[in-house]
Amino acid sequence: MAGVLAIVFGSAILASGAELRGTWGASSSSGQRLVGAWTAEAHPESGGATGTWALYDAAGKILMQGGWSASKSLKAWDGAWRASIAGRTGEYSGTWTAQTPLKPETPLVQMLESALRAVVTGTWKAGANSGSWSIRAIP
Repeated sequence: MAGVLAIVFGSAILASGAELRGTWGASSSSGQRLVGAWTAEAHPESGGATGTWALYDAAGKILMQGGWSASKSLKAWDGAWRASIAGRTGEYSGTWTAQTPLKPETPLVQMLESALRAVVTGTWKAGANSGSWSIRAIP
């Protein structure tokens, strides 16, 4: 399902408990384009972040919404997402990876903060579906 293709990860990390928000776009390998909004909250004590995201139709109605999480390994920024479709039961899930010009050892916090200055991009996967995503944080 195309809506499952929407992923968003992102944020700029603020103090623990602070929230950031932004916009996102995604595309599937079949060429479908999706847009929405996201929020993020840093968890400096664990080095990770969590947040919410929503997929909107052209009229601004929420079609799908869910949550995401982020973690940092030695050389990558990875995460997971989940979502449900408005008016339906069940949940969808997938994974994502971010690409950034930052050095691989850069902490997750700094990678996330970069969304305030420039678009952050990555790839996503949900079962056999995959594509790319991008986010921008709103100061």
